[in-house]
Amino acid sequence: MSGRNAKKSVVKKRSVTFTKTKTVSTGIVKKYATKMRSAPGKTVDCGRRKRKKSVLGKFSAFRALAEPGQTVPVNTAARLRFPAEILDVNREYNPGTSTFRPRRNGVYSLAASVGFVTTSPINAILEIRVNGQDQISDFESFNTPTGIIDASGIIPLKAGDRVQVFATFTGSTDPIGIFPGSATRFEGARFR
Repeated sequence: MSGRNAKKSVVKKRSVTFTKTKTVSTGIVKKYATKMRSAPGKTVDCGRRKRKKSVLGKFSAFRALAEPGQTVPVNTAARLRFPAEILDVNREYNPGTSTFRPRRNGVYSLAASVGFVTTSPINAILEIRVNGQDQISDFESFNTPTGIIDASGIIPLKAGDRVQVFATFTGSTDPIGIFPGSATRFEGARFR
């Protein structure tokens, strides 16, 4: 029986020592984050503290509207302006140039729509371009005086890519009036 008691007291002593060492190392870590320090009779490795990643770096989303309305010429690809920034989580959208430039590589969902008014039947092409190259597009014919065309898709983007929206209208001789507000918008988000 005395052997068991001795063993229990050793386990108890180790438990107390472990708790004491943990308390000492916690205090040292707070004071000396990157140095090796030794407590009386104990050696403690403080190592580097893990830093929390920026919440902003994890997420990416933006939304912008065309405010006020604008007029675009026919028979030419016109870059659309979306100066009314509604949302920009990671400061990646520039309302002055209506350009989205992601800070991180990833898979993005992008969407654009254009509401317009015309005096004659037209064909409309809406393109979301990445670095000047068409990546997402839609083509529609309209026989009505007003219409909305939209394009959306999921594409991989690299950090620093330039994403812009272009529209081409053919079949009319008069310039096309673009509606302001939520009918004409540019938006996107990273989900991977």
